[in-house]
Amino acid sequence: MSLIKNSIWNLSGTIIPTLITIPALGYLARALGPELFGIYTIAIAIVGYAGIFDVGLTRAIVREIALYRENSDERNKIISTATSFILMFSSTGVLCIYILIPEIVHLLNITSLHTQEVESALKILVFTIPVFLLNQLWMSVLEGDERFSIVNLQRSIGSSIIAGLPAVFVIFHNSLVYAILGLAIGRLISLLIAFIIFKKELIQASFKFNLVTFKRLIFFGGWITVSNIISPMMGYFDRFIISNIFGAKVVGYYTAPSEAVSRLSVLPGALARAVFPRLSNTTDSKKFRSQLMSSYKLMIVGCLPVVIMGIIFSEKILYLWMGKDYAEHSTNILSILLVGFFFNAMAQIPFATIQSVGKAKLTALLHCLEVIPYLVLLYYSLHMYGLIGAAYAWSLRVIIDCLALVLISNKCVDRYRS
Repeated sequence: MSLIKNSIWNLSGTIIPTLITIPALGYLARALGPELFGIYTIAIAIVGYAGIFDVGLTRAIVREIALYRENSDERNKIISTATSFILMFSSTGVLCIYILIPEIVHLLNITSLHTQEVESALKILVFTIPVFLLNQLWMSVLEGDERFSIVNLQRSIGSSIIAGLPAVFVIFHNSLVYAILGLAIGRLISLLIAFIIFKKELIQASFKFNLVTFKRLIFFGGWITVSNIISPMMGYFDRFIISNIFGAKVVGYYTAPSEAVSRLSVLPGALARAVFPRLSNTTDSKKFRSQLMSSYKLMIVGCLPVVIMGIIFSEKILYLWMGKDYAEHSTNILSILLVGFFFNAMAQIPFATIQSVGKAKLTALLHCLEVIPYLVLLYYSLHMYGLIGAAYAWSLRVIIDCLALVLISNKCVDRYRS
């Protein structure tokens, strides 16, 4: 199956959820107000950041399944070992985060009027973390098999429910707790759909833990974990720092355009998810380079027109989506973030390339080198330029990251596919 066809399947799994997410977020922004909407987007970031509790296994499984497609015994060991570990480890993570919720709320600098409501919402949210991770884990097996039609059927239905339920719940009761409750129920329904799809393979694999298989997964996944800790830190910490410095009452003016850019990530993500198993399973050097060049061309064609149109019409987009208040405060932020988005999209290709040849260590080390300079730049940019400073810092960081990944990727290809 071609990269284009796989990418179309991946994109199809996000089109309907995106069409639901856009008006749903617009409604939530108006109904909850800037402070609670900002906290809602931070809550989404918390679940995303909780991906560290899979210790890189999701990415490792895609690669391992691509390598062991014809070995049913090894496939069963991979599925059972990873599922057992995620259940145990993520449950421990939930307990740790639950205990720290009062401290998290304090750091977010929330007005006293909403403190209790935010604490209650986060206590509901943390229990969705194992649900989120199991969903990702089971679908990663199907991605390794390049069964993207099934993966994206589940993603389309599940993500649509996750996107829409919070807004539906807020219609009936306008509070952050109900928005998070809708999000939690949506994730449970999505996991149920994943279980129905994956039930046969899960039962066949059982819940046995194989230490040898785990060591192999964790050796590759361990470096993925480093990236999973640091990369979301650079992607999401701007929201937390803004909330801490300026207060949660203004964070929504930054997270609104940031969420818009985040939703656009479905475009490069669709291609990147198709590229990784394909490159992992390709041994012919000429074919490998051909797939790589096609990936770069597809990324440019898919993302550049969106970025240009987004910058030109950024004010109108925000006005229609979030309202006049957001259009006044967030237009320039959106334009700057869109520039960064293009480079971040292009970076998905060399990132997938490096990991497909088993060199996840290199991407992890790069992120280690980036994190401290970025956080320092973010801190000073916020103090010097306010909210727009965060957009400048993020975009500059992803531009440098993209260039570095391209250089590293080229060296990896020359060395390991020559």
